[in-house]
Amino acid sequence: MYSFASIDWVMSVVAIGDNYFITTLRLAGVDRRKAHDVREAEQIIDELLKEGKCKVLIVPEDLALKLRRKREELLRKQQIYPVFAIVPGFGGAFGERVKEIHQFISQAVGVKLKLGED
Repeated sequence: MYSFASIDWVMSVVAIGDNYFITTLRLAGVDRRKAHDVREAEQIIDELLKEGKCKVLIVPEDLALKLRRKREELLRKQQIYPVFAIVPGFGGAFGERVKEIHQFISQAVGVKLKLGED
């Protein structure tokens, strides 16, 4: 019988954010780490990388934008894990995240895509 929620999978998912954000993921059994600012979040990411057990990082969109430099650094190092799962925070989605996704897709396909531009 296949079990979707294996212990290894649940332990490899970590949420980073403020107290309100990480509390929402408590019922899902996600490991949670509180970060008051981007510096704390970067330190947590470095610790998780050293442990080598984190496959997915769940971060709120506002923190993800502040962590952009760190995420780009991991990409340059061809670091496969952790995969960043960026979710809207309590304030909803920002326009900046849409622009960032547009830029990544443009880079991936090798052409500049239009995003509602004339």
